[in-house]
Amino acid sequence: MAFPATKFVVPRLRAGAVDRAGLVTALVHDVLSVPLTVVSAPAGYGKTTLAAMVAMSPRIVTCRWLAMDADDNDPRRFLTGLGTALGPDLAATSTAVLADNGGQDVVRRAATALLNAVTESPTSIVVVLDEWEVITDPAVQAQLEFLVEWAPEPLHFVITTRQDPPLGLARLRARGLLAERGPHDLRFTESEADALLNGSFRLGLPAETVAQVHNRTDGWAAGLRLLGASWGADRAALPPRAGDAHVFAFLAEEVFDRQPPEIRRFLVETSVLSTVSAAACATVTGRDDAVDVLAGLAERGLFLTEQGGPDVYRYHDLFVEFLHRQLARWPSTERFALHRRAALAEEDPVAATRHLLASGDPRAAAELLESAGAELLRLGRVASVRELLDSLPEQQRDRPGLLVLSGDLAFAAGDLGAARCAFERAGPVGAVAARLADCLVLQGEVAASDDLIEQALTGSLDTTLHVRLLLMRARLAQIRGRFEVAEQALGAAVDAAVDKSAIMTAAAHMSPTLALIRGGIDNLERFAELARPVLPTGLPGLQVDGIAATVDLLRGRLDQATNSAQRVLRGYERFGDAPPLLGYSLVAIRLLGSGASMTSLEPTVDDLLHYAGLLTRASFMYPNAWFMIGRARWLRGQLAEARQALARMGTQDDAPPGSATVITVNTLSLDGLIAAAEGNHRHAEDLLRAAVEAEDRLRLVNIYGSARIRLAYLHVERGRQDEALRVAAPALADCERSGLAGRILVEGKAAIPVLHLAARRSPFAATLLRRLQDIDVPRPVAVPGATEKLTAREVEVLRLLTSGATNREIAGQLVLGEETVKTHVSRILRKLGVRTRAAAAAQARKLGLTP
Repeated sequence: MAFPATKFVVPRLRAGAVDRAGLVTALVHDVLSVPLTVVSAPAGYGKTTLAAMVAMSPRIVTCRWLAMDADDNDPRRFLTGLGTALGPDLAATSTAVLADNGGQDVVRRAATALLNAVTESPTSIVVVLDEWEVITDPAVQAQLEFLVEWAPEPLHFVITTRQDPPLGLARLRARGLLAERGPHDLRFTESEADALLNGSFRLGLPAETVAQVHNRTDGWAAGLRLLGASWGADRAALPPRAGDAHVFAFLAEEVFDRQPPEIRRFLVETSVLSTVSAAACATVTGRDDAVDVLAGLAERGLFLTEQGGPDVYRYHDLFVEFLHRQLARWPSTERFALHRRAALAEEDPVAATRHLLASGDPRAAAELLESAGAELLRLGRVASVRELLDSLPEQQRDRPGLLVLSGDLAFAAGDLGAARCAFERAGPVGAVAARLADCLVLQGEVAASDDLIEQALTGSLDTTLHVRLLLMRARLAQIRGRFEVAEQALGAAVDAAVDKSAIMTAAAHMSPTLALIRGGIDNLERFAELARPVLPTGLPGLQVDGIAATVDLLRGRLDQATNSAQRVLRGYERFGDAPPLLGYSLVAIRLLGSGASMTSLEPTVDDLLHYAGLLTRASFMYPNAWFMIGRARWLRGQLAEARQALARMGTQDDAPPGSATVITVNTLSLDGLIAAAEGNHRHAEDLLRAAVEAEDRLRLVNIYGSARIRLAYLHVERGRQDEALRVAAPALADCERSGLAGRILVEGKAAIPVLHLAARRSPFAATLLRRLQDIDVPRPVAVPGATEKLTAREVEVLRLLTSGATNREIAGQLVLGEETVKTHVSRILRKLGVRTRAAAAAQARKLGLTP
């Protein structure tokens, strides 16, 4: 998204601004004491000016400004704007998360990522959200409330608004998280009124007149300023004692009527502009001296305020309303002509479209919106596009480009039915086909979506969209059981990812489950090697590292895979959380790669079920999650817990063709392994034979291991070495040929006796046996900032300590004396630079020694 630079600029104080040091000092103290300060008052009370004074206070080390507008009624745009205001590094943190195509979960993760990043700031950061009253979207209000309630110590928000926002202020107030300023606090004191009238405007009024004016205006800043401007030309009557709007109308009429006719016309004509500049004024008024007229009005401070830069202004909102009432008295032909000229003057297509609508030319408005709408959505101006579409006559909204815009808006809002209808009416070609395919697959119409993408791929597409469609096709074809098509699409996507934009798109859309496709792991490995130099850091880098971890696991580099998976999961913490499918895959890698060596299984089980629960459209992943949990329990000898996991696998009627068969293999396998451990060998053999037969029918790669190795293990246990070798030989040969040693290694203790037998004839089996035997051997570990390493024995003790084991339990497991264990623990604490066992456990997780 892109924003005008002026959105992030603290407004300059106008010449002659009254020093309000007492109010500013007290407000700065409150701002730095709480996470949220609300400055709430009607128009004309000087809220923005006061906030600018706070921003310029020497006590505020870092202040960021975000001027709100109607387009910020979109959670993604709001958070992107907030990240941009906070600076490039923080902007990259949030926008990287928001690049994901998820819904509110992604928005919440982006907000969490921002908070995590701000936590590291060494100084306080004050963020001013100016004119918050334009925010009406409950989702954006909820985002701010989340940010306030979870704000780290350095972060403080200030919002200026015309009315109290719906933020649960009572709760924030009760918890001491809120400071407030209202109209009473913002009213000018009598001395400040004197400083404005006699100091800034140099009117020379006696004290009793100042007191009378202050009493009549009740210290209202806009009323005092208008009165000062009016008396600058000639002494006007005092306003009546009434509400702000009535006072303003009275004073505006006084000031307006005192201007020459040509200035009055200039003011009315230019009041329709969103930004008042000399060039725009010249276009709408047709005056050659527009530059001089505007400069004169600015010099007198008459209704104009600077808008972020020299010679660019806007009228005060209240004065715009007054001028528009004057314009409403003009003949319609003059008003229409004025808006047509204004459409030519406006650089912003949203403002230009509004003028074309106001000029009575909806066709021209529709043409402009059709041409500019996609870019406006890219910039995050969702609210404006929606408003303009709703303003068009229905016959104009049927244009293909506008139907696509309607579909995009509906899709972003989660209304798949409306989005699909709009895309179908627009005509499913090119990029529209991709949008429609997204709708279809989310509605469960996988075959229709796959067919549509196949059709779209025959058209002319830019590289990035081409890569995304190819990866969508690979995943959909895989789900449908069209595995050759899936492999071809995956390979073509990797081939097409030739520039950074396409590589980033591929990283975001490449599913680790594509490793199931025969040949899929080769393409994933090829992509990881291609992408790592291009995307070394940030969220895209984490996505690539996650894919590489899958490759490492299946290639048999278990230590590397589990360490990478843990590192990537920790990396995602600063972005809130990993995307569900990638998070599931990373935790699965940790579980499959660690086997029985994992010190504590429970945190990993919890993580796996957490991500499985997030995959609401892939509930068939639950059985495979329970298989991995059950096998990990079996490897540890926890048979009762393993059987509970087996019971949770159940049946899965909605699983895709390939996944259904894998679930069958895994269910039969876990049941057979448990039966073998319980001594029911005949039943175990029947189950494992059935698992092997189902696996042999698979047209996918069983990334969860090998049923043949499990059956061979049973034969070894029963003394049938020759039968074990016969059963295992095809699996060993296939894994050696395909380079997928990890499928054997993840079997852990079931593979060791089989590999012992096979190692006499097979160098490949001998190599795998050595790897398995080395997996659980602790090695010395360097501690950052320390001169001494943790010894291999200290690593063993630390792992057990982290699992919650007592000194006596550690002594029993490692066959050591309890005093020896105490000595090891003391040395570990000293080397880690901590004082408690809990702190040592936290450091162990940080070093990657435990999950």
